[in-house]
Amino acid sequence: MPPLRQGKERAGPPAPAVLHARARHAASASRLQSITAALSRAVTREEVARTLVERGVAALGAAEGCLWTGAPGGSEAQLVFQLGASPEDRARWERVPLAEVPAPLAEAIAKGEPVFAGSAAEAASRWPAAVRATPGEFAFACLPLEAEGRVTGGVAFVFHEARRFDYDDQVFLVVLARLAAQALLRATAYHAELAAHAEAEAARQRATFLAEATALLSSSLDWETTLASLARLAVPAVADWCSVEVPEGLAAGDRPVAVAHVDPAKVERALELRRRWPPDPAAPTGAPAVIRTGRSELYPETSDALLVAGATDPEQLRIARELGMTSGMIVPLSARGRTLGAVTFVATESGRRFGAADLAMAEELGRRAGIAVDNARLWHEAQRAIRARDEVLAVVSHDLKNPLESVLLSSALLLRDPDPAQVRRYAETLQRSASRMDRLIRELLDLSRMDAGRLQLEIRPERLEALADEALGVLAPLAHERRIAVSVAGAPLEDAVPCDRERILQVLSNLVGNALAFAPHGGHVVVSLALSQRDAEVRVADDGPGIPAEDLPHVFDRFWKSRSRGTGLGLAIVRGIVDAHGGRVWVESRVGEGSTFAFTLPRGA
Repeated sequence: MPPLRQGKERAGPPAPAVLHARARHAASASRLQSITAALSRAVTREEVARTLVERGVAALGAAEGCLWTGAPGGSEAQLVFQLGASPEDRARWERVPLAEVPAPLAEAIAKGEPVFAGSAAEAASRWPAAVRATPGEFAFACLPLEAEGRVTGGVAFVFHEARRFDYDDQVFLVVLARLAAQALLRATAYHAELAAHAEAEAARQRATFLAEATALLSSSLDWETTLASLARLAVPAVADWCSVEVPEGLAAGDRPVAVAHVDPAKVERALELRRRWPPDPAAPTGAPAVIRTGRSELYPETSDALLVAGATDPEQLRIARELGMTSGMIVPLSARGRTLGAVTFVATESGRRFGAADLAMAEELGRRAGIAVDNARLWHEAQRAIRARDEVLAVVSHDLKNPLESVLLSSALLLRDPDPAQVRRYAETLQRSASRMDRLIRELLDLSRMDAGRLQLEIRPERLEALADEALGVLAPLAHERRIAVSVAGAPLEDAVPCDRERILQVLSNLVGNALAFAPHGGHVVVSLALSQRDAEVRVADDGPGIPAEDLPHVFDRFWKSRSRGTGLGLAIVRGIVDAHGGRVWVESRVGEGSTFAFTLPRGA
């Protein structure tokens, strides 16, 4: 009986095919391990693409390798890195459409599955419209870059001979593509983190800058100093060149209120450009448009074509090019719902490009600067109001003092010596003094109503010649006393004019009384009346000494007096009443030739 064998029989040595497969598998695993280690050190998209393509080409023995990326569901893929392709092929593959003619890469990305072609004949039969007519044999593999359920691009390896992609080759390529996709996701996340950190730091710097700007802008109550501080603050923190415009400067063709440049030598060049070619206040773009509309303008890229479009002649274009503008933005200088001006920021030497975040910060800076300027304006208006109040008090005190002293003196004399023969004289003095005080008080009340917008008008159709006759009738004794000839020209008029009877009588009385005060003894005062299609015009002319040219802008100012002995309020009240009617008032005069005061009243209701 033969002895029993203990356990299994010992196997013989592996077959050569098995040994070859094991060696090939070990080599493939080693190459993947090496590529994985290299990809782990790549932190940018470009580094990942280079590492994968170079190592993949070396591991596979391929002639060419390319990697594309694109947004999931996008219409095209963009080339990131290529190796071995000709310049013509690189240009042709720079952007690969994914939704047009059937193509290997587009198919791999769209389906999320690898595509293999082992020969030129196989490729031509499957994609006849996309595969180029290339002499000789070739093969390729196109693989999607898929990770976390998303396809973010593709990779292709090209061989210049026919090749059979067996199971091990396909597994190697698929794993290689998955490794690349994971590395690209890490690089994208890394870049997103860097971008978020950079944006957070930029936001912190913008907040710090705006806080410093607010402190600086509020340090002065002079609006021009405030705007100059704004320009200096913006350079170089925000831009390389900053200028501030206000509407008055545009209309007059003046230089900007403030201008600053990182290169002081270029400030004069910028001012020369502004001086020789001042902006058109009605321009559809630029600072004039921003002032009109209150809407900002952003120019991320100041191209040469943009400079050419904005230049009116070759010399202007030459200077604009010398300034080297690369980007720009214009924001309104606004406060309390009003646009006070425009601030222009230009990038030159730094080469920076302005974006939406820069525009938002510039707009906030414009708002803060606008509030600072408006506060300075309000402060100056308050100071002017205080000075005006002091002037009013001084004038009223002065003009009330004399009649009040007359009242006190006359009443004291009446009490001390009630002589019947003197009572009438004392009473007349009291009446004149009281009338002067009453007139001053009424004029002050009228001005107060005008300032508050509470001057009420009772508009009715009135005949101007009747109002002129009435005003002259009241002043006739004064004219007779001074032997001044007073007449009305242009009457009778055909139609009545809508106006407030009492107020226009007040205007005529003030103007005629003023003319009588300055006309010489034996002189003339003429009231002329005329009607046009839109207005009625009244002119009061005298042949007095006239008004010097330097005084003409002030004749309607409050408390302005020439050689009269009045309160200095009459002409200011005339202007206020005419303005309330919607008309206008002016004066024409030459020294030695007399003066003419004129006003219009609209004939519409």
